[in-house]
Amino acid sequence: MTDDDPTTGVVVVAAETDLTADAVVTRLGVHTAVVRLDPGRLRNRVHLTGRYTKGRWTTVLRSGPHAVTLDERCSVYWRKPTPHHSRATPDERWHADENTTALLGLLRAQPLRLWCNDPTTMASARLRPAQLAAATRVGLTVPDTLITTDATAARAFVAEHHDRVVLKALTQRHTPMVPTTRIRLVDDLTAVDGCAHHLQALVDKRADARVTVVDNRAFTALITTRDGDLDWRVIPHEDTRYQAVEAPPEIERACLAHVRDLGLTCAAIDFAVDHAGRWWYLESNPGGQFGFVEYGAGLPIADAVAHVLLHGPAPRPKETP
Repeated sequence: MTDDDPTTGVVVVAAETDLTADAVVTRLGVHTAVVRLDPGRLRNRVHLTGRYTKGRWTTVLRSGPHAVTLDERCSVYWRKPTPHHSRATPDERWHADENTTALLGLLRAQPLRLWCNDPTTMASARLRPAQLAAATRVGLTVPDTLITTDATAARAFVAEHHDRVVLKALTQRHTPMVPTTRIRLVDDLTAVDGCAHHLQALVDKRADARVTVVDNRAFTALITTRDGDLDWRVIPHEDTRYQAVEAPPEIERACLAHVRDLGLTCAAIDFAVDHAGRWWYLESNPGGQFGFVEYGAGLPIADAVAHVLLHGPAPRPKETP
């Protein structure tokens, strides 16, 4: 990475134990000032001061010897800070909420150089129905999908697809990671009544694929497990194989367009690749981890994130008439 056009600094907002954020900070540290903080666990070593006077905000973040001024030369890498509601006591939750609200407000009050990604945009981009519609707009193929609170509708969907249906969680905020699960007509589906459930036709896959988009670049890894498991996320790392590949050109172009369409700078996109070689879009994660595919497949994703934070987005190709 060169430093031909450095920013005045980079603010990294992430949980204290976020290894993905650590990898990016390591790449950035020799090129620019970096302030890394977790507003849900703000410590005395990080200081935030914003002053509004004469019609404008002047805001500085300090951490040890580093200071970053929030302005048009500053970039922000917003990962997954500790949720304020996870703190142990009411006072701690209130402090964390105050810190997060103040930080986000001050960041959004500035003409920043780059967000990767703006958390308010991320919140909209995470909505699964909107994701699937956006994926279709750019030409990606989506499996038949049902979201319902009606057990009768769920049974009809499972019957229509001849028992080849999976159940997927729409959120993971309040529970441990919920794996993708196969369901059949013999299963008790009464729990569907009164709570939205996300059902999707099962893809006869030979592999999964993770496409990590960073600005105008796409890094693709095929993911296979020893036993061809339904959800590779719950399989031990040693039983999972990650292989760097080139995605089909039309898939890569669509992924880049999809991330731009969602208003994001970076995102992780999951696919199922069937035995005929077709790529089926499953979902997008605006705050997806990439350390495991970077390590497993040898993909330089942290370098790409650091580069866009330092130098800003690449010029967009002109639309052809």
